[in-house]
Amino acid sequence: MGLREALYPTTSEQINLRDDLSAGTNVTLHFLLLGGLAWASGQPFLFPSLGPSAYLLATGDNPRAEGAYHVIGGHAVAAICGLVAYLLLADGLIVVDAFEQGERFSTEVARLVLSGVVAMVLTTVAMLWTNTNHPAACATTLIVALGLMSTILDAVIIVIAVALLVWFHGVIVDRVQDIYGVEPNDPR
Repeated sequence: MGLREALYPTTSEQINLRDDLSAGTNVTLHFLLLGGLAWASGQPFLFPSLGPSAYLLATGDNPRAEGAYHVIGGHAVAAICGLVAYLLLADGLIVVDAFEQGERFSTEVARLVLSGVVAMVLTTVAMLWTNTNHPAACATTLIVALGLMSTILDAVIIVIAVALLVWFHGVIVDRVQDIYGVEPNDPR
């Protein structure tokens, strides 16, 4: 593709405002629920890897990465693998604190890096073995393995938040899409 083609897309490549706004509306609904739950409970029901999961749910069909089995299963696998790696290799450390020290070749950063690497390997293999392919869950395993949400309670909250996201999408967001005709026509 040349520069001219990139700057002047064909009709099929142009923005579909209706689809894009409906996807944005869908994501807003997802995060109003989870953000409200986080606010009301004081618990981390809103965390970074939910963003890609909500995006996949809101923008259309991708059978290898979307759907309850893949989304919930992928995040559950990731939380468990991240927790195992963290508890074995970096228990008690938090990546933000370790990097704040700015110490080169620190033992703490090495342990966290190793925890992240092991968590990613375990998560990748486990998702393939269980057919719970959900790329966004790779962010979850790093969140856990790097000490940001690294307790058993945090892992449970992760799985509950993801299950609520999927449930809310299937029960509420799908109905809103049907009633108001805002389901994206062009899954991307």
